[in-house]
Amino acid sequence: MVPERVIGGVVPSPVRPGPTGIAAVQTEHLISDVGDALRLLDAVERVRGHAHPLILGLQEAIGIKMPAALVLSAVANGRTTAHDVAKQVGITPGEAELAIADLEALGMVRTTPELIVTSMGQARLSQLDGLTVRVLDVVTGILGPTDAAHLVRLLHTVADGLESASVAAAVNPTLPQVLHN
Repeated sequence: MVPERVIGGVVPSPVRPGPTGIAAVQTEHLISDVGDALRLLDAVERVRGHAHPLILGLQEAIGIKMPAALVLSAVANGRTTAHDVAKQVGITPGEAELAIADLEALGMVRTTPELIVTSMGQARLSQLDGLTVRVLDVVTGILGPTDAAHLVRLLHTVADGLESASVAAAVNPTLPQVLHN
């Protein structure tokens, strides 16, 4: 028997060869029945439902909607074309072009001679950063430091799994097989 290693109070899963991402989760039968799956989806939906008014409040406070804020952030992160912005944000290049045009009309980005964030856009991003920190303070206050650290690790694990699943789907674009219990 191999002794378990504990990293940050958590015993990591052993590395297993085989499928990754969603396919790996499907083959491990982590959700034993439909009831478990529905309870998980209900919990996610409850959090999303409570987060929605927070997002609306953030949008109202900074004067732009979240998709535009993501585009503005992408430009601030050095993306200089609509294609690069679209790639970072996860939208189509056409949607990125429209968002960039809207942000330009609001005076938050300049497109000539190159795509950059203006001082007004920087101010909006600073406001958003400050408000986001406040919201995250509320979340970490609810959880406490230990549970907040666990949540961060779990969310990174989920994001990594979904990311590897999307890469695997791009390489092998077949639909996953449905497992029957």
